[in-house]
Amino acid sequence: MTRSIIDTPVSDEVRAAVASGWAAYKAATAEAGAHDSLDQQVMDAVDKRVIDDVIHAFVRQGRPFSANAIRPHLPAGVRKCLISRRLIAAQNDGLIRYVGVTPSTLASTKAARVNVYAPIPGALS
Repeated sequence: MTRSIIDTPVSDEVRAAVASGWAAYKAATAEAGAHDSLDQQVMDAVDKRVIDDVIHAFVRQGRPFSANAIRPHLPAGVRKCLISRRLIAAQNDGLIRYVGVTPSTLASTKAARVNVYAPIPGALS
C-alpha cells in the first residue's frame, strides 16, 4: 500500500519564526559554549524551545503538518529525537490535534508512519 506524503508549504511567517529560533539557538550556544559542552538540562531547554518555536510557527500558519515538515527547519545541533515529545506537549496544550499519518521522508526510517497534526484554530491567539 502506498501512502501519499503530506508536504506542507512554508510561509514567510514560518521562515521568520524559524530564523528567530535559529538566532535564539545560536545566542544560547555562543553564550554557554559548544552544544556538547552545555549542561544536559540547559541543552534540553534550548532544544525544546527551538522545536516549540517551529511548532508554533506551523500552528500559526494554519495548515496540517508533520515531523517531516519540522525537521528541515531545525539547527543541526538540536536533538531531533525530541520532536515527537514536543508534538505530544503541543497536543496536551491544545495547540494541535492528530488528523492522520504520512510516510516519513527520512531514508533511515524506510517510510515509517509519521503522525500528521492540524492546528486548532485560535489556539495561539
